Amino acid sequence: MAQELSIRARNKVYSDLDFAFRMNPVTNDVSLKKDVEAVKQSVVNILSTNRGERPFMPDFGANIQGFLFENVDSVTSALIEEQIRSAIANYEPRVRVLEVSVEDLSYRNAINIRLDIEILSPSQTITSVEFIVERLR
Repeated sequence: MAQELSIRARNKVYSDLDFAFRMNPVTNDVSLKKDVEAVKQSVVNILSTNRGERPFMPDFGANIQGFLFENVDSVTSALIEEQIRSAIANYEPRVRVLEVSVEDLSYRNAINIRLDIEILSPSQTITSVEFIVERLR
């Protein structure tokens, strides 16, 4: 009697530390972010990093903070979008950028960025990432 082989695709679970460093109430350890939330956190981390900030990786990041005090018009928005698409393509292979929206918040010296992304996993999840880039001090 021949046995049937069952072949299934293995679902990959993405996980990362929660950068808010919240304590897990069960394990009393640092909480983890999983799947979609882990990937979204990675995207925000890449886009929030300026080039030259990360040791031994001088090209890592998107340099979006360099646009904070610029007049955000169609040309500047296109440059920001290009920086975002390039950084994500180079440093986050789990994601494909579908759409980038840049909103000028010059009244508070900030830029609101919204990305529609597709997470390249067996489930092909489409989600949004939105964050504000502003000067810290």
